[in-house]
Amino acid sequence: MKKDKQSFLDDITHNYFKGDVPLKISFWGIYIFGWNIVVGFSLSLILSRMGFEANTIHIVVGPITVLLAVGVWNSAGKYKGKKIWSVLARIVLAIQSIGIIINTIALLMGKADFN
Repeated sequence: MKKDKQSFLDDITHNYFKGDVPLKISFWGIYIFGWNIVVGFSLSLILSRMGFEANTIHIVVGPITVLLAVGVWNSAGKYKGKKIWSVLARIVLAIQSIGIIINTIALLMGKADFN
């Protein structure tokens, strides 16, 4: 039986968030290159060109970054190679996620202004 496209996409996202995608693909491919460099930068550039303030961009980009970090965190937990790579990946995720959460709280409380 042939799977439809929606079922295929559901399988991919489910495997990503469960951590079944290899660490080098989930961290370097999806999280760092795909999201942080290509999509995150492009989205920030597009939104700023459309006239959105930096605060709005942080509110949009931040939660997506933290959500993608969940998949990488789980992948690092299942990594079978040298332990240092899973530890370093988790350190990067923790630092970036904590920073995003603090910035989001500061924005919501009116204590931060990135403009």
